[in-house]
Amino acid sequence: MLMSTPAGNLPTLNLTDRAAERIRGFRERQRHPESWVSVTPAGLVGEQLSFTFALVESGDLKPDEVLVRGRDDIDFVAPKLISRHVIGATVDADPISGALSLTTSYNPDADPLSQAVQELLDQEINPAVASHGGYIGLLDVADGVAYVQMGGGCQGCGLAEVTLSQGVRTTILERFPELHEVVDTTDHAQGANPYYQASKK
Repeated sequence: MLMSTPAGNLPTLNLTDRAAERIRGFRERQRHPESWVSVTPAGLVGEQLSFTFALVESGDLKPDEVLVRGRDDIDFVAPKLISRHVIGATVDADPISGALSLTTSYNPDADPLSQAVQELLDQEINPAVASHGGYIGLLDVADGVAYVQMGGGCQGCGLAEVTLSQGVRTTILERFPELHEVVDTTDHAQGANPYYQASKK
């Protein structure tokens, strides 16, 4: 079931002039001047969450998506689960390559539960996975579920699910009874994120 484009005020992000011109130019070359720009998590680069961008057909939103205004003529669509990373963020374009990047304004320290889960990862879990060159970061906590991303040596590792199920998931759920599940959102086969598939509209 698709939802019509919402009317009224939209949440916003900060879109630099350079990024706006890059998007407009790309849309013109693709002959889709009114396309939305989808934002999806691509995984961890070091300890930082990275994002990918793609043009998608405008006009309809899925129930699990949110529309975010960049400029009057440029809107972004993102999974609701990561909306706190996107709303208020800054999207810029590299002056040489033109590649878009997103700097999130989301501060997990403002959410005591998210902060506590990330501290557990950093202080007790990541020192162990670091021996394999890996890192596990918290993407979000929502509705009793902790969503994590694996990076470095953990991404693509054949034992990643074993590590998560026997170690990370058990530790987090035992420590935080208010959580009932831990979900690994990493695509270990392709280095992308299957949980947040870009919308095919």
